[in-house]
Amino acid sequence: MVSDPRCPHCSEKVSATATWCMHCGADFEAPVDADGGYLASGEGARLQSALESGDFDGVLVATDRFDGGPTAVGVVLGFAALVTLPIVSPPGVTLLYLAACVGIGVFAANQPTVREAIRDGGTALAVVPFVLWLLAALLFGRPASVWNLAGPIVYAGVVLFVTRKVAAE
Repeated sequence: MVSDPRCPHCSEKVSATATWCMHCGADFEAPVDADGGYLASGEGARLQSALESGDFDGVLVATDRFDGGPTAVGVVLGFAALVTLPIVSPPGVTLLYLAACVGIGVFAANQPTVREAIRDGGTALAVVPFVLWLLAALLFGRPASVWNLAGPIVYAGVVLFVTRKVAAE
């Protein structure tokens, strides 16, 4: 039952036949059903509308409804780890680094929502360089100096900032 329709972007009350929000000005195909949080015309329409308008928050909200959303985030974070971790990882830990890329992807994919997958997977991505340096020190006797950890510290800060910003939108 559709009751109390809301804008899919700002969650303000709108008319059930509205095509744009008088509160935030966002265009949409159908307002959200306040009871279930779904568009009256379906989540596919909502996702398509958000993608076409470039509304990142709308994409996150729509993908939260799909079971495959966190899996897609896990794949993206695993690939991001594969590309960026070598920059801040110690030398000689290739197998550990590859295992970490897979672990980050699997961890993010197992989160219940897209936002949690971004937030928690991003946190794992930020922490992994420190774990790799610690394992390199323990397994191979390569202690990390403050200068060696400067890159992972900056990397962690950037990753946490970006993932928190994206997950909060």
